[in-house]
Amino acid sequence: LLGRYPGVRLDLQLADGVNDLLAEGIDLAIRVSPERHPDAVVKRITSSPLVCAGSRHYFAQHGVPATPQALAHHNCLIYKDMREWHFTGPQGRFSVPVSGNLSSNTVETILSAVQAGLGIGMFNRASLVEPEQGRGRGTQQDAEIITVLDDFIDDTRDICLVWPRRRFIPARVRAVTDFFAEALAPRL
Repeated sequence: LLGRYPGVRLDLQLADGVNDLLAEGIDLAIRVSPERHPDAVVKRITSSPLVCAGSRHYFAQHGVPATPQALAHHNCLIYKDMREWHFTGPQGRFSVPVSGNLSSNTVETILSAVQAGLGIGMFNRASLVEPEQGRGRGTQQDAEIITVLDDFIDDTRDICLVWPRRRFIPARVRAVTDFFAEALAPRL
């Protein structure tokens, strides 16, 4: 982005929460499954499936869960207050209560704990992807992390660009929005 538009000044703020774009002076946000707000424009650029993931080290010590119900015997790392994980089986959708010794309001913390072999986390697959150099879909960032229960998960999360609804959109915001709309989807 900055290579293509060297005149753009980027103030990058990383947060898992939903900010009030107008109140905080934010021109553009990238959100996973954004909450809809009447004062915002939302442009879906791609979607990412949910996955359960753990490290090979964790599974070597504790076994690989064969069914979602087996998660009751595992250390599940809780993102925000997601203490029930949703799955789909032959009888339809169902939820499994999960618990563990770590909860956090950031995906990065949960991912770090999974990488350290502490337990199993639920992520959107894009959180596990490292972009390839140049263009094209990224690859899983850590070969030590594997997904489990894939046959039981069919939920996805939309990845969207969100900006405040305004009468006039500054040219710099339009250029950045167009850049991310083009560049993010192929990498995720």
